[in-house]
Amino acid sequence: MIEFSLVYNAIKELFEIGYPNEYLEKIVRILEDKLQISNLSLSIYEERKNVYRVIAGKDVGNKIPADGRENIFPLCFNEKKIGAIFFSGEVKDKRFLYEFSKLFCLTYDLFLIEKRREKLENILKLTDVFEKSKELYELERNFVKEISLYLPSDLVMFVEKIGEDYRIKYSEPQDFIGKRIPGYSDFALFVFKQKPQILIKPNINFLGTDLKVKSLLTTPVDSEKWLVFINKKHGKGYIPDKSYEVFDLDLVISAVKRFNLGVSRLTFYKNLKSEIEKLNNLKKEHEQLIENQKEQLRKMSIVHYLNQAMRSSNDPSNVLKIFMIGLTSGRALGFNRALLLLKDNEKNVLIGKAWIGPANEEEVDTIWKKANQRAMKYADIVQYLREESLALGLSNELTKKIKDKMFPYRSSKFLERAVVRRKIVHVNKKVLEDELDYIISVLDVDEFVIVPLIGKNDTIGVVILDNKYSGHRISNVDIEILRLISDSAGLAIENALNYKELKDKTLNLEKQKSLVEFLKEFSDLILQNLSAAVVVIRKDGIITEWNSRAEYYFGRNKEQMLEKRLANLGTEFEDIESMAFEVLKMKEEIKLSNYLIPVLGQEKYFDVSISPLWDAERLLIKGVIVTFEDVTERVILEKERKKQEKLAALGEMAARVVHELRNPISVLGGFVKRLEKYIDDDSKRRKYIKIISDEIVRLEGIVSEILEFSRDKKVMEFAEFNLNELITEVYILFEDRIKEKNILFEFKTDNENIEVYADKQRIKQVLINLLQNAIDETPYGGKILIEVGKYLSKVRVKVWNQGTPIPKDVLEKLFIPFFTTKVHGTGLGLPICKKIVEDEHNGKIWVEPDKDGNAFIFELPLESEDE
Repeated sequence: MIEFSLVYNAIKELFEIGYPNEYLEKIVRILEDKLQISNLSLSIYEERKNVYRVIAGKDVGNKIPADGRENIFPLCFNEKKIGAIFFSGEVKDKRFLYEFSKLFCLTYDLFLIEKRREKLENILKLTDVFEKSKELYELERNFVKEISLYLPSDLVMFVEKIGEDYRIKYSEPQDFIGKRIPGYSDFALFVFKQKPQILIKPNINFLGTDLKVKSLLTTPVDSEKWLVFINKKHGKGYIPDKSYEVFDLDLVISAVKRFNLGVSRLTFYKNLKSEIEKLNNLKKEHEQLIENQKEQLRKMSIVHYLNQAMRSSNDPSNVLKIFMIGLTSGRALGFNRALLLLKDNEKNVLIGKAWIGPANEEEVDTIWKKANQRAMKYADIVQYLREESLALGLSNELTKKIKDKMFPYRSSKFLERAVVRRKIVHVNKKVLEDELDYIISVLDVDEFVIVPLIGKNDTIGVVILDNKYSGHRISNVDIEILRLISDSAGLAIENALNYKELKDKTLNLEKQKSLVEFLKEFSDLILQNLSAAVVVIRKDGIITEWNSRAEYYFGRNKEQMLEKRLANLGTEFEDIESMAFEVLKMKEEIKLSNYLIPVLGQEKYFDVSISPLWDAERLLIKGVIVTFEDVTERVILEKERKKQEKLAALGEMAARVVHELRNPISVLGGFVKRLEKYIDDDSKRRKYIKIISDEIVRLEGIVSEILEFSRDKKVMEFAEFNLNELITEVYILFEDRIKEKNILFEFKTDNENIEVYADKQRIKQVLINLLQNAIDETPYGGKILIEVGKYLSKVRVKVWNQGTPIPKDVLEKLFIPFFTTKVHGTGLGLPICKKIVEDEHNGKIWVEPDKDGNAFIFELPLESEDE
C-alpha cells in the first residue's frame, strides 16, 4: 500500500506549486511497479470542462475527454469524480487500485475542504475591518482592499450608479478609481444586474483597455452599488477550475451581507451620535440663555448707575472719564477698549479725545488685574465710577495715537452712518468682506460697534467699542444696552460741555480781545521790520500784503500795490507771478538764487522764495508768500573773488610759462652757436637749421596754447548743429592713427539726431583733444568707445579708452595748467577743454577711471537760441 504521507505530500505540492512534482511522479512509478503496467497517467477531473487533466506520468498537462476512453480507472469519492488513472494493458490487482482511489480521493477532498475553510476564515476577518472603519468612505475603501486579498483577481471594483452611467468608486489595483462605465456599453448591460452571477468567457470589452475579461463575478451591494471581480487569479498551485466557482460567489454574497451590516451599524452610530450632540447643545443653549439673562439684567442696572454718575458732575473731563470707565470696566459693561471722538461742527470732522484699554497683549493681564483689585474696594458702583474718573489719566499709549487727530466722518461709510443718521453701527467679519474703510486700519479689529452720542439737536460725537483681546462677540443684547446709553450719555456730555464752554467764554472774553489786539500789533511789527521784502498774493493773483522793505526795494508804497497784480511791475515780475501760480498747483516752495531784477535803472540781484500760504490746520492753501532778499553786494563780491582767483592763476601760469619757454630757447641758442661754428659745413648746417626750425614750431605751439588758455572769453558763434555728425568728422581726422594702432573704435548714441546749441568749432577742439589723448593712452589692439546721450536737460558725451587707470594723485592735477604725464606736451590740452566746456558753455567736464581704462565725460546744456 502507498504511504499516506506520500499521497499527502503529493497533493499538498499539487495545490501549492502545481504539477508535475516529485511526489506525484513517485506515486506513478509505485503504481506501475505494483500493477505491472506501463505508460500510466494520473489525472484530476475538471468538472466544468468535463475533461481529465494529466498531472503525472505519461502526457503530463494534456486534457483527456471524460467520455469514450478505454483503459481508465476512475478515482471517485461518494460517487463524485476526483480523477482517473489511464494505463496500457490489463490491471491484475484492482483491489490495490480501489484502496489507492480511497486514499487519494479522501486526501484530495481534505485539501479542497481546507482551502475553503481558509476562505471562510478570511471572510470572518472582515468583521475587524468593519469595526475599525469610522466613516462610510473608509468602510467601502477597506472592504474592497481586504476582499481583493481573499479572492485574488486581476481587477476588483466597487461601482455605484451615477445617472445613466456607472462610476468606479474604489478598485484594486487603484488605477481605475474615478473612471466611468457608460450605461449603454455591453459591459454594463451584462454585469450590473440585480442578482449575483458568474460569467465564464463573456466575450466583452472593459473600457477599451488591454484587460481581457476571461471570467467575471458580480453581486449587487444595494440597488445602486455593485461589487465586481474580473479574472480570478490562481497563483502557482493547481486548482481544478480557473474560473470563479459557486463557492466563490457564496463567499462574496456572505461578505456583502456583512458589509451591509457594517453600513447599518455606522449609520446607526452616526444618528445616535447626532442625537446626543443635539441634546448636549440644547442643554448648553439653555444654560447659556440663563446666564445671558442674568448678564442682561446686570447691564441694565449698570446703565442706571452710569447715568446717575455722569449727571453728578459738571466737569466735561470727568463726565467723559466716567462714561469711558463705565464702558470698559469689568465691573460695568466690560468692553476691552473704548475710543471717544467728538464732533467739530466747523470742520465737519471728528476729533480724537481719548482711547482707553490695553495697548498690547502684554498689558492685558496687568491692567485688568489692577482694575479689578481697585473695583473690589467699592460697594457702590456710582462712587466707584466717580472716584476712578478722578484718578484716571489720559496720557496712555492709545490716547497718544489719536489725540487731537481729525477723522473725516463723511469719508467713512461707518462713521457717516453713526454721525449723520444717528444709528448704532455694528461691524463684523461678514460686513468687512466687501468694505474698505480707513477706520478699520486705525482699530485693527474685525468686529466693533460705533455708538453715536446724541445731544439735544445734533450728534456730539461717537464712541467706538471692541473686544480686541478677549475676542467676545458683541451680541444683540449689547447693542440694545448701548442704544439705551446713546441718548442719555450724549445729553450728559453735551450739558457738561455747554456748561464749561459758557464758563470759559465768560472768563476769557476780555483776555482774548486784548490778546488778539496784541498779536495783531506784534505780527504787523515783525512783518514791517523784516530785512526781506514780503509780498502776499491771493489765489487769484491779487496782492494783499506789501511790507516796508518791499516799498524800499521797488519804490512803490503799500497803498499803490494792494489789490494790484505783481505783473504790473514789469516783465521780470511776470515770471515770478507765473511761478506763484505753479506753487499753488504743486503746493511746494520754489527758490530762485541771484535773480536779476532792474530796479530804478540799476541791476539788482535777489534771492527769491515763493512759498504756499496754508491755513492754520494746513488743509487749505489761501495764497502765496513771495520774499525778496537783496544779494546784489554778495554777487558783486563773488564776481570780484573769481576775478582775483583768475589773476592769481595767471600769475602762477606766468611762472610756468617762463619754465616751459626756457627749454626751447636754450636749445635754439645752443644750435645757433653751433651753426656759426660749422657755417661752411653744408650737411651740418642743414641739420642744425632743421632742428632750429622744429624748435621754433614747437615754441609757436606752446605760445599758441598759452594764448588760447589765457585769453578772455571771446564772442562765441553759437548755433544749432548735430553733435553726432561733429564726432564723425573728428573721427575721420584720426582714422589713420586709429588703424595704425589696430584700435577697436566704437560709437554709441541713443538718438541719430542730437541737436545742441553751442560754438561748433570750440566743441570740435574739445573732441579733438579728448580723442587724441585717448589714442595716445590706448595700447596696441585696445579699444576706444564714444557714447552720446540725452539726460534730462543736458547732453552727455563720454570718451572711454582702454588702458591703465589714472592714479588718484594724478586725477587731482589733470585740469591744472602745464601739468602733464607725457614726455612732449604743454599740459594745457585738458585745461583748455575745461575752459571751453565750463566757462564758455556753462557745462561740466570730469574723469571717471575704472578697472579697464579711463572715461573723460563732458555735459552741455540743451538750450536753443530762442531760450
